[in-house]
Amino acid sequence: MEGQSNYFLDCAKYQFRKIKLLPLLIAIFVIFLFAIPYYTKYNENDNPPLVDLEGNAPPLSDDDDNIQNSKCPNYKMVLFISSEMENIEKRMLMREELFGITDNLVPCMKQDTSKIFYKFLIKKKKPLDDEAFRNFLSEKMEYNDIEEITPKVGEDWEQLMLKYAQLLQESCITFDHLILIDVYTMINLEKLQDKISSLSIANQTISNTNKMVWGSFNTNLTDNMATILGSSAIKPILNHSNHPSKNYTSIISRFYYHHLNHPNEKIPDDLILINDPLSIVEWPNSIKSIPCVDCIIAIGHIYQDWEVRKIKDKLKISTIIPCKVRSDIEMYSKNTSKLRSNIVVMTSSFLYSDNCMLEAAPLSAQNKRDYAEKHGYAFVSRSTEFVQQLLRKRKEVWGKIDAVEKVLPYYEWLIWLDMDAIFVNRTLSIEDLLKMSEEKVGGKKEFEKINFIVARPIGDDMINAGVFLIRNSDWARDFIRNGIQARRDRAYRGMKEQQAMRDAIKQPNWKPNVLYLNGDDHTINTFPDRYVRGDYIVHYAPEEGCPADPVLGGLKKVAMLEESPDDEIILPF
Repeated sequence: MEGQSNYFLDCAKYQFRKIKLLPLLIAIFVIFLFAIPYYTKYNENDNPPLVDLEGNAPPLSDDDDNIQNSKCPNYKMVLFISSEMENIEKRMLMREELFGITDNLVPCMKQDTSKIFYKFLIKKKKPLDDEAFRNFLSEKMEYNDIEEITPKVGEDWEQLMLKYAQLLQESCITFDHLILIDVYTMINLEKLQDKISSLSIANQTISNTNKMVWGSFNTNLTDNMATILGSSAIKPILNHSNHPSKNYTSIISRFYYHHLNHPNEKIPDDLILINDPLSIVEWPNSIKSIPCVDCIIAIGHIYQDWEVRKIKDKLKISTIIPCKVRSDIEMYSKNTSKLRSNIVVMTSSFLYSDNCMLEAAPLSAQNKRDYAEKHGYAFVSRSTEFVQQLLRKRKEVWGKIDAVEKVLPYYEWLIWLDMDAIFVNRTLSIEDLLKMSEEKVGGKKEFEKINFIVARPIGDDMINAGVFLIRNSDWARDFIRNGIQARRDRAYRGMKEQQAMRDAIKQPNWKPNVLYLNGDDHTINTFPDRYVRGDYIVHYAPEEGCPADPVLGGLKKVAMLEESPDDEIILPF
């Protein structure tokens, strides 16, 4: 046995010596090169990046039901909800009942599921009063889901909505079906989609739902409740908007009744017209009075909020999430969805009664929203906390502290900018800023102790509390609650929340965890007359007067710099 074993060993050695090592190594190396792309692709698919080099979130994998193309998205449904400017509470109700949106603490920065894209469409008009207009502007800044449309002479409202839908299609946003409702209609979107998918509607088999026009056309009182159109039906209806009718002002109803009354006339593009008064009904004040409850897709003319909620409950209408981040709206933790940003850009959307910032505030908010979108951050603007200071018996400006205290638990880092502060160097990310701050304190280990970053301008005794960064931590909660909020003596007097913040960072129990940029006019913010090219944020904080004009001028300079980086900037910025 031993001799036989040695024989096999000698044979193996002989065969191995016959192998030419150089060709073998070359062959192995070539195989390795061919394998690299497959290995890389496997790992990329297994761990997709949250944000690409341009700051765009990639689409989910092909087997995800909510796949979306970030460049040219396609939606199963586009929902337009018409309302009046002053219908703020109704829009809030619709956000809650249809989409589960009760606040903007975790905002939809983009509607990136394949199921639904929605907008509130509002006819642009002169506001009823200043307060209503201020509240409306605050809502627009906070939710970014409102579109104002300016009507032209002779155009009806549905015609305007169809034209807006056409604009979406032309801007690379496509969809299968368009749904038109108002804020007094409760609609079952899941059931609607199931009905469309079944190809069976109102006892008809629909061969091509993209060509259908589906509504309740029995009277001119019900045609505004809910109308569902296939994407291919929009253009033909707009191209035939001149059908006369004494009883119907809606372009869609006129189209329907024209062809109902002229059965021998060819329907443009072979559109399929469906009158369905069983599925789309007017609220008869009681569920008991609905002929076919199981048939219901939409109920219109519901004017009491509690009835909207009751109908939703009785009909078991589920909400549809319009953006992926809303699948996780819990406070920030190590288990927070990777689809959510860990950084939030915050500002005020509260407009004072002097109307100083009516024009500038929305544009200033858009500057911050654009910056957040560019870098994949959340953007949150708040007004309610400012309004509630009347009840807290403090000046409105204290709303900033309430708002930060409310939003911070949902993120790892928060950067606050006053309404009159704008990003002027939008290429610099907050991660870049945190890295610079890390170097200032001596490295990563030392920076782990830092929970608050604020600057004191040169020649000023007071910190600039119009821009600061704060980390979500037990330290921060204690600092806000016991260091700032506890200062009731500053409710109306002195520099108010700014002085409370300045005093708190000097206290020995909080001072070691503060990066105090003493005499620093450039790291996190500067004033317009001290601007140096490359500065991050300009804060327009005049001692007297309204900052609106300087802010508007600054925004123009930001646009100019981003278009022509080498252009000369004349100070003040």
